[in-house]
Amino acid sequence: MISLFDRNNKKDIIIFMKRIILLILILILSVPSVFCETFTPIGVPMTKETHPITFGYFEDYAAQLKHALEKSKFYRRCGWGAAYRYIVTRAGKIEEIKGSIFQNDYYDEQIKSVILSVKPEPFREGMDYDDVLVDVYLGFEKYNEKTISVGNFLPKQRDIVDITITTKKR
Repeated sequence: MISLFDRNNKKDIIIFMKRIILLILILILSVPSVFCETFTPIGVPMTKETHPITFGYFEDYAAQLKHALEKSKFYRRCGWGAAYRYIVTRAGKIEEIKGSIFQNDYYDEQIKSVILSVKPEPFREGMDYDDVLVDVYLGFEKYNEKTISVGNFLPKQRDIVDITITTKKR
C-alpha cells in the first residue's frame, strides 16, 4: 500500500499536521475581510450599488452637514463657499482639519464651526478603513445640491471622499 510518509517517522506526521493546521488558520482569518468594503481602484466609481455600507455612511454624514448648514445663522452671499480637508477616524473623530478653498476669514471660520459641530459617527460594521480623508465643500448658490464622490488625492497617495453641499441663500 502507498503511504504519504513512513509509518515509523513520526516527525513527518507532526510537520504535516502543523501545515494543515496553519492552512486552516489562514483560511479562517482571511474570511472576515471578504465581507468588508474598501475603496474602488482609480477610475472605478463608488456607488450605492457597489459600496452600500460606505456610501450610506457618507450619505448620512452629508445630510447632517446640510442640516447644520441650513440651520446656522451667519452672514452669507450667493456664490460664497469654503472647503475643508480632514481625516475622519474609525472612532468618528475629526483630525488634521485644514482649509482647501477659501472665501474670507469670517466665512471660513463659520464653515469650519459648522463642520466641527457635526460629529461623525464611528465607522459602521463592514467599513474596512482605519481612517478616511474627506474634503467637504459648503456653499450657497441659487440651487440645492448634495454630491458624494471618491477620488485619489495624489500628494498623499490615498483615496479621498469629496462631499459637496450647496444650499439656497436665505
